[in-house]
This record gives sequence, structure tokens and C-alpha cells, in this order.
Amino acid sequence: MPDVIKVTDLKKTYVNDEVETPVLHGISFSVPRGQFVAIMGPSGSGKSTLMQILGFLDSITSGQYLFDGRDASTLDEDELATMRGEGVGFIFQAFNLLPKTTVLENVKLPLLYSKIPVSKRDKMAMEAIEAVGLTHRAHNLSNQLSGGERQRVAIARALIRKPPVIFADEPTGNLDSKSGTLVMQILQKLNIEHGHT
Repeated sequence: MPDVIKVTDLKKTYVNDEVETPVLHGISFSVPRGQFVAIMGPSGSGKSTLMQILGFLDSITSGQYLFDGRDASTLDEDELATMRGEGVGFIFQAFNLLPKTTVLENVKLPLLYSKIPVSKRDKMAMEAIEAVGLTHRAHNLSNQLSGGERQRVAIARALIRKPPVIFADEPTGNLDSKSGTLVMQILQKLNIEHGHT
């Protein structure tokens, strides 16, 4: 299978008040389409920084990042926004849901600025909600859900545009072991049955 992600000698250094803080030190790896990959390391080792770079939320200092064969450094702001909207989905440890908004509305958020007709958005959101087993909660407010259910809503939101790649930044970090196991099973099922990287 072709590589969906390929990084070569990737380096990231933050500069603050003329103080340079190197975070990533010449990383090279590739991820074939359809792989299920875990990036592990101690706190402060640069995992979240790497994920933000791979998800087009941050830029590299030097090296090369190819996504589906395209060099990320050559993309303009509109192209980067398209990649963030269609190429990748994000699942965050903190869920990042709007509290007084229904599950359905939270899942539809990534479609807010899309060209997808409004008439199709509810159907797309319900398909994503069904994929994580929360159809019965679609009209509940997100602040009425358990932590595990909120993380499943966050997964549905990441799925709504059917991105080829899903990034999950410690998706079980705020969950008890039972909920964490369920979330990992959902992610594995998406990988096996739908081919998400």
C-alpha cells in the first residue's frame, strides 16, 4: 500500500523571546494507508507537537512532510484548510464538545464551513453517530453524557467527513478503563472495517 504519511528528517524548534527550544530532532518514518499506528513516549517528548504538524495545525522548522504524496510546505492557507477539513479527523483527550449543544449538532460542526448541502448534513451526522453506537443519544446535550459517551461523540465528529486519516491525541486519557477499552475497540473497528489510517 502507498504511504499516506511520510516524514523525512523532520525538525521542530519553537522560538520564544529569542530562546530556541528544539522539540522534534530529525524524525523520519512513513505510514502506509490503512495502518493502525501508536506513537508513544514520555510526557513532553513531542507527541502532540508531531500530531499537530501531521494534522496541518503547525508547521515544521525543517525536513519534509508528505501527505498522500503532497509536500505540506507547498500548500497555501486554503489548501491547508481543505486538508484539515477533508484529509484528517481529530479526536482530542479533552473532547472539545460544545456543552449546551446536542450530540447531533456537535457532530455536524466540521460541516459548518463545508460546501456539503445543509439537507445532507443530518443524515451524515446520524451515520457517524450510529458508527459509535450512540443513536439513542443523538438529541441529548453533550453535558448530559458520561465521559466515555462524550469521547464517542468526538470520534463521530472526526468521522463525519470520512477522512482517510484519523489522529487521536490520548483519546482514552480522561476515561476509566472500561470506557477506554470501548473507545479503542471503536477505533480498531474503524480501521479494520473502513480502512481509516
